[in-house]
Amino acid sequence: MERRLAANPEDPSLCGACREKREELRTLEDHRARGAFIRSCIRLLREMDRGSHFFYALEKTRGAKKHVTCLLAEDGTPLTDPEEMCGRARDFYTSLLSPDPTDPGACGVLWEELPTVSVGNRDRLELPLTLAEFSEALRRMPTNKSPGMDGLTWSFTACSGTSSAQT
Repeated sequence: MERRLAANPEDPSLCGACREKREELRTLEDHRARGAFIRSCIRLLREMDRGSHFFYALEKTRGAKKHVTCLLAEDGTPLTDPEEMCGRARDFYTSLLSPDPTDPGACGVLWEELPTVSVGNRDRLELPLTLAEFSEALRRMPTNKSPGMDGLTWSFTACSGTSSAQT
């Protein structure tokens, strides 16, 4: 069609038909590009499913490292019996999280150690994150690094179709 158009550039019907075909080709290329992107995300998700054994094993290893084998009683003696350890932990957190009044002197020391924030900056810090700030934070994140314990990178979240505002 392009050769015929080159031979007869003044033919309006040939110009229109050639323009339509080019537009159809552009649409087809866009469609194929979107399909390639979706296929690559699906392949990544499939690989992650295959790798779920890896994540389960990783979580099991992390869980084993977090397993408590000994606690100290209030008098400093070691406790190794699981029931005694649970009781000691329960007592500790019950006293820690009790609604007892806070020592004002300790609060004063804490507040003196903190840097002061001006009223204008405090108001600004309480504003919700803007999309631009969030995008900039994502852009500055190192690639192939996971910000959390799950091992998933920010690029995985972006590829899986979850919008930044939802995560």
